[in-house]
Amino acid sequence: MSYCVQCGVRLEEDLDRCPLCKTPVINPNVPADARREGTQPEHIEQAISRIDRGYVLRLSIILTLIPMLAVLLMDIIDGGYTWSPYVIGALALLWCALAVPLAFRLKRPYLYVALDVLALCGYLALIAAMSGDFTWYFGIVLPLLVLIGAATLLMMLIIRRREMLKLYRAALSLVLLAAFIVGLEAIIDLSLWQQVALGWSVYTGIPLVILALTAAALQHNKAVKEAIRKRLFL
Repeated sequence: MSYCVQCGVRLEEDLDRCPLCKTPVINPNVPADARREGTQPEHIEQAISRIDRGYVLRLSIILTLIPMLAVLLMDIIDGGYTWSPYVIGALALLWCALAVPLAFRLKRPYLYVALDVLALCGYLALIAAMSGDFTWYFGIVLPLLVLIGAATLLMMLIIRRREMLKLYRAALSLVLLAAFIVGLEAIIDLSLWQQVALGWSVYTGIPLVILALTAAALQHNKAVKEAIRKRLFL
C-alpha cells in the first residue's frame, strides 16, 4: 500500500501518476532503468526519428506562409512594399534554421550549416538591396559569413572524426582557430584600409599553433602522455 507524497491519496500499485493531483509516482522497488524506459526514450535521436517528417514539412510551410502573406497584404494596403520584405526574409531564415533539420533527416549536419549560412547571406543581401547600399555587404559581411561558415564546417568535420586520436583533433582545432583569427583580422583590414596589415591576430595565433604542436607531439610520445595522465589522475 502506498500514498501520494503530494496529496496523501491512496495509490494502486500499477499507477505511475496520482489520479487526484497528477504527481508522478516513483516506486522504489522498480529499478531506475525501468522507470526511465517508461517515461522517456533512451536517446533524443530516437524521439526525433519517430517524427513524421512529411507532416512536419507541410505544417512548417503552412505556418510560415500564413504570416508571410499576412504582412505582405498589410504592406500592400499601406501603399507599397516598404517593410514586408524584411519580415518575409526573417521568417524564411527562421524556417531554414528550425524546420529544415526536423523535416529532412541527414546523416551529416554539414548541409544544415551550409544552408543556414546561405540563408543568412541572402537575408542580409535583401537588406542591402532594400537600403540601396551593398558596400558594407561585400566589404565585410559576406566575407565574414563565408569565413565563419567555412570554419564551422571544418570544426564539425574535425570533431566528428572519431577514428582520429583526441590530441590530434585538439591540435587541428587549435590550428583552425588560429587561421580563423588571422582571417578575421585580414577581412577587417581590407574593409577599413583596403590592405592587410596583420598584427594582433599573429600574436594570438602563434601561441595557438605552439599548443597545437605540443598536443601533436604529446600524442606521438606515449610515455610522456601516460606520465602526465598518471600525475593528473586522468
